[in-house]
Amino acid sequence: MIQLDPSLLAKNKGAEILSAYIAPDMMEKSLERNKERVPELAREIHAYNPDRLIFTGSGASYCTLYTPYLYLKSFSSIPCVHSFGPALVADDAKTVKQGNPYAVIASYSGKTADTVAACAYLGDLGIPRLAISRDAQGNLAKSCENVLTYDDSCLYTSAMANSLMLMAELQKCYGETKEAASLIDALARIPGQMRSIVTKSEKAAMEALERVVDKDFFYVLGDGALWGLAYQYGYTNLMEYSRVHASCLRSSEWRHGPLEILFRKPAMIMFIADDRSRRYALETKAYCERNGAIVTTFDVRDYFETHPVLAPFAVHAVSQLFLLYQSTQRNIDMDEYLEMHIKPYKAGEAYF
Repeated sequence: MIQLDPSLLAKNKGAEILSAYIAPDMMEKSLERNKERVPELAREIHAYNPDRLIFTGSGASYCTLYTPYLYLKSFSSIPCVHSFGPALVADDAKTVKQGNPYAVIASYSGKTADTVAACAYLGDLGIPRLAISRDAQGNLAKSCENVLTYDDSCLYTSAMANSLMLMAELQKCYGETKEAASLIDALARIPGQMRSIVTKSEKAAMEALERVVDKDFFYVLGDGALWGLAYQYGYTNLMEYSRVHASCLRSSEWRHGPLEILFRKPAMIMFIADDRSRRYALETKAYCERNGAIVTTFDVRDYFETHPVLAPFAVHAVSQLFLLYQSTQRNIDMDEYLEMHIKPYKAGEAYF
């Protein structure tokens, strides 16, 4: 059985990134604080009469906005697009400059360089912008016409919950009341559901780590409602905090070439949603297990039933706790960086 340094484990449980234990309370509080602000914002966006919403951000905040984007795409007639902050600027697409779009831009700190640059780009085009951020002190919030803050350190769950609530309120403005009510009801149940699975998630996370404790490379697969979380987990969480190599792929794309490395018996982490992507994930999982892969599964059905797009909330705890245990086992202080926030990425750029 894996033995973890108790003092380092206790410290890492309080790391800024580690929100598994506080996310339900923080989400509940932020939604309560914003219960009047969110409908007001929705009415303002609706009054602007946009022909589409542009969701943009960088890093984990880009992944956070994948969920409201997917929700609108799947359960609403409101047109929307989802773009990396730096890609938005680099592409300089004509379509961004046409019509009457409205931008939703996310950054936890409000100071992320690529996101602030995307915000300035959109502002120069005369596109109205909403900043979703931890607080209103960052450059992003100060640059945008509107701001929605969640006022806590849960950069994924609280930001996602508030942006989803905003989309539901916006749907009401467009007359999509049935879909909006379904999402709002499901969101209200999420904090309690998340609290109910902490112990189960701790056990599952430790069992998963015991199977792959010696692995230094992971293929992280996801699709559907869990693609954003899977992508964030691989390139941000595993590499940034556990400092292991990771590659992120859609489950449905595994068969189109990557399966040829199965003879190496790779370690894989699969995020499995409860939507139409599920069959692809299960087919991939079965094939990989038959052919030598060591597969760790974070499956929403193992935790609780909810609205399909809310799947990230169901597997948030187990994935974060796996990261906690893995990082602690590697003697990593999760608040200490080697590169990020330490070394400027380019001349003249300062970390926040």
